Amino acid sequence: MINKKLIIKEKRSNKYLSLGLGGALLLLSGTFPWNSTFAQENAKIYNQNYQKTTLRDVILDLQKRSGSDISFTESLGLKNINIAKFDTKNESLEQVLRRLLTPYGIQVKKTDSGFVLARQAQRQVTPISGKVVDPSGTPVSGATLNLKRTNTKFKTDDKGMFLLNSIFPSDTLSVHFMGFKPIDTLINSDLTGDFVIRLAADQARELDEVVVVGYGVQKKVNLTGSVAVVDGKRLQDRPVNNVSQSLYGTVSGLTIAYGNNGFEPGAAPSVQIRGQGKPYVLIDGTAGDINTIDPNTVESVSILKDAAASAIYGARAPYGVLLITTKSGKANQKPQVDFSMNGGPTTIINKPKMVDSYTFARAMNEMHDNQGVARLFSESTIDRIIAYIDDPTLPETVPDANNPRKWSTYQFSNGNNDWIDIHYGNGRRMQENLSVKGGSKDMAYFLSLGHASEKGVLRMVDDKYKRYNFQAKLDANITDWWKISSNTRLTNAVRDRPIYNGEGEYGMIIHQILRTHPEVFLKSPNGYYSQLSRVPQMQAGYQKLTNNTLVQRLATEISPLQNWKINADYSIDYQIFDYAGVNQVAYEDEVDGTLVPIALTVPPYIEKIKSNTTYKALNIYTTYNLDLGKDHHFTVLAGFQNEISKLDSMNGLRRELIVPDIPSFTTATGEMQVGDGLTHWSTLGYFARLNYNYADKYLIEANVRYDGTSKFARGRRWGSFPSVSAGWVVSKELFWQPLQDYIPFMKLRASWGKLGNQNVASYQDLALLGVQSNLGWLIDGMRPAYTTAPNLVNRFLTWESSRSMNTAVELGFFQNRLQAEFEYYQRLTYDRLGPAQALPAVLGANIPRENNSELKTKGWDFSLRWNGKIGSDFNYSVAANVFDYKNIITKYTNPTGILTTDYVGKDAGEIWGYETVGLIKTKERADEINASGYQKFINGQLWQTGDVEYRDLNGDGVINKGKNTINDHGDLKIIGNSTRRYQFGLNLTANYKNVDIAVFIQGTGKRDLWLDGNVFWGFRAWNQSSLFPHHMDYYRDTEGDRYSGLGINTEAYFPRPYSNTTQDSKNKQMQTRYLQNGAYARLKNLQIGYTIPPLMLQKIGLKRARIYFSGENIYTLSKLPSAFDPETAILGEFGNGKGMFSQAIWAFGINISL
Repeated sequence: MINKKLIIKEKRSNKYLSLGLGGALLLLSGTFPWNSTFAQENAKIYNQNYQKTTLRDVILDLQKRSGSDISFTESLGLKNINIAKFDTKNESLEQVLRRLLTPYGIQVKKTDSGFVLARQAQRQVTPISGKVVDPSGTPVSGATLNLKRTNTKFKTDDKGMFLLNSIFPSDTLSVHFMGFKPIDTLINSDLTGDFVIRLAADQARELDEVVVVGYGVQKKVNLTGSVAVVDGKRLQDRPVNNVSQSLYGTVSGLTIAYGNNGFEPGAAPSVQIRGQGKPYVLIDGTAGDINTIDPNTVESVSILKDAAASAIYGARAPYGVLLITTKSGKANQKPQVDFSMNGGPTTIINKPKMVDSYTFARAMNEMHDNQGVARLFSESTIDRIIAYIDDPTLPETVPDANNPRKWSTYQFSNGNNDWIDIHYGNGRRMQENLSVKGGSKDMAYFLSLGHASEKGVLRMVDDKYKRYNFQAKLDANITDWWKISSNTRLTNAVRDRPIYNGEGEYGMIIHQILRTHPEVFLKSPNGYYSQLSRVPQMQAGYQKLTNNTLVQRLATEISPLQNWKINADYSIDYQIFDYAGVNQVAYEDEVDGTLVPIALTVPPYIEKIKSNTTYKALNIYTTYNLDLGKDHHFTVLAGFQNEISKLDSMNGLRRELIVPDIPSFTTATGEMQVGDGLTHWSTLGYFARLNYNYADKYLIEANVRYDGTSKFARGRRWGSFPSVSAGWVVSKELFWQPLQDYIPFMKLRASWGKLGNQNVASYQDLALLGVQSNLGWLIDGMRPAYTTAPNLVNRFLTWESSRSMNTAVELGFFQNRLQAEFEYYQRLTYDRLGPAQALPAVLGANIPRENNSELKTKGWDFSLRWNGKIGSDFNYSVAANVFDYKNIITKYTNPTGILTTDYVGKDAGEIWGYETVGLIKTKERADEINASGYQKFINGQLWQTGDVEYRDLNGDGVINKGKNTINDHGDLKIIGNSTRRYQFGLNLTANYKNVDIAVFIQGTGKRDLWLDGNVFWGFRAWNQSSLFPHHMDYYRDTEGDRYSGLGINTEAYFPRPYSNTTQDSKNKQMQTRYLQNGAYARLKNLQIGYTIPPLMLQKIGLKRARIYFSGENIYTLSKLPSAFDPETAILGEFGNGKGMFSQAIWAFGINISL
């Protein structure tokens, strides 16, 4: 028998291990007779799965399972060779051993008593050099290489190069780099000189990657809360200037929405997580504005969606958290310079075209004929319009017959102008970024300078935006137990935009342009712009808005003991906002050439606003990691946060500017109007977190936050917000082994948590006196300032809170190339602010709001990702996500059940309206309706052919709204819902050698929209109408003539128009016929790039260079009228469709690394 002292067995050490390379064992093995028990070696080794272990442990386990002797010496270094994954599949022990050990240069010798393992006889070969590159051929700096025989680790240099000295033909070289598949290369005698190792993208390894979470990081595979991560690379190279636009459609549950002014330069869309409220945004650990940072500097964005993930932030995170991490340098990294630039034109994608003035005049006359009143356009004016269209060199207007000093306008002029085309053209966007990063042994740095600019699509005025970003990050190891870091961000953003003198702000411009008739003249025969062209007013005034931001964060980390860290950081965010608005007098000309002021622009004035906001935050927290044995891992975190915010503002306005070229308060003579304001708030929070991880299989996390805020009265300021979550990696269980080949990964997650909301106005607990000027009574000949009585105060006002639960399953298929994740959640928001119970009117004061309403949210998120490869050069991926949610009012004070406000059971976004039978087609039916009084309660009007007939749903013989309450709503019913349902995103990427392409599609699967106003209906009284070609599909039952009507159209979409607004509105009640389908799919981004081969770049000293084309908002599938974009359809300060037009962006760009 073999000497048992020379056999290494489980839980036994041996002091006789000096023979070296197993030579003595081989010699001894031949001197002993064959043992019959060795027949066991022929037994099969059935399906076994080894993960994250050592080669030594695998050998010992095989020996135990087979009952065979496997002899080896410690000099083989088996305990230093890590096994990431090894499976056996119904093989003999000998087959398993040879497949397992041959790649490591270990010989398996079969003997009478078992097996002996020894190092193969090897000869050292010539040193070999090589390079590691990514799929496009770009060198990979910092890739980790491991020579498995000796467990020697080293990294590639900044050019991706490495050098192998003491190697043998059977050595295995393992290459690892985050985001790519690990590659094992067997060294053989054929490898001489330089050779190239090409990495392949491996999104399936995302499970092992580290993601940023509240006050720390975790492996994605160990997360128990709902956290989604967006790689910063997905945000870059898109021709948009803010991060929120780049995030559109990338993550399930994330909604991006534009404001009333839509796509105006510098517009910043709002972000919502799971359909409610504004998330808490942290940029490198400091609260900030997501739209002030340069997308090119973003490393990653973590979206914390449920209460378990967000609870650590307490009252600041009732609606989720966005954690934005910017790029940093790395230790021992040579300086790397990166430059990126892209730019190109912007074009309006839903630009409506106005009908010509002759069509407009006949349609408007027919509208007046329907009303039975005099026509708007005279025959002589229409004759002049026809003549001008035939010969545009003729004057657009003539002197006013009633006032010969003035030019005729509106229905008395004869131009032919498409005002949208006159005022709106193409814009332009540019962005550039230059960054430097690197580091030494104990220091790392990152510097970035960015610039973004936009020129708007308004032709006649300056309408632009520009932003400069600077960032400097420094991380230093003072000692091996003390680190410090500094992060500085500077932002300067300037917005230049017109102001519509005397009639409102920016949104008024498009409102006025859309309702200007095409016959109105652009320029008088004298060559001056007309008042109704809007050009003089727009060019006489301007606004300049400047935002300067300085953010400084200082942080330190101390490690007093192993596994124990103490962190502290202090941040200050200082913002200065300046506004300057100037309204100068605008002029129009009279027939004799005299220039006269436009009344609405008189008197001229200057207005200035300045505000300073200072935000300070201090975080101190400690983290301790405790490992008990091999499988039990604990992490404990505890700390506190203190925030202080102060807003100080001043404003002034003075009229009667006397020096137009030098607008200032000193060059104006009117009464000075000044004001100021001061707002401040503070919070103090204590937080703790406990994580338990058993063998990466059973995961538990518990959080608690105890917050206080200054926004509530004493005794109501503090709230406690706990959460708990758990995860089970089912695929690590033994019973899952038969499914490993099909579903290698499965995890179940569940969470519950409570969050608070302190995002309410300050001082609601104080009875504040109103200060007014010019008392209505004279005192000593003067009207002094005075105070007004304060409103009632609710001193019991406190936190709005929410309880939420989240369940999820994560799956991996086909070696994790296909990943799927599904989540279902519920959230109950309670103690929401709502109206109080009504009190007697004799009280004479407004009743303060109370914490008395509730809202329940139910929803789900689903995401799917596939990574594939065809051949050695073609890689592709498909990522899709879809999500849905509903918000239901479960508690609300509405005793009457009136439908115009919230009520219990209301599904947020509900649209109530009538069911439409159709348009009345016959005079007989119209007479029946009039005789019966069937629809008399709708504005008390008479009905005729082409009018809308509504359905009597309650069968009482009349059409009405009843009491317009939930219990008595007459013939109204819920006809739709404006909530975006089934929002989705689809991202397709592929690369072939040096060419890459990315396609991003996003949209909404279901949404109902009720569109109102002149952009939708066209006809809206004589002075509010905006007629586009599709509006001409209105009901007509007369042939018409040269001066009125467009011919018979009894199968029309739109009803008969009327010039009287009351008569006209009877056909425009909310109803099923004109409810619009807001679902859409949009080719959001298309990007095609080419990476220049490294060999070509070496001659000019570049590491990497890529050129690309990128287009945004390229094509849209939608059933909305052409004038409406589905993303902005309901927007507009002055009506639907009156936000800044949506735009496609076309850009060419380049990325360079030195």
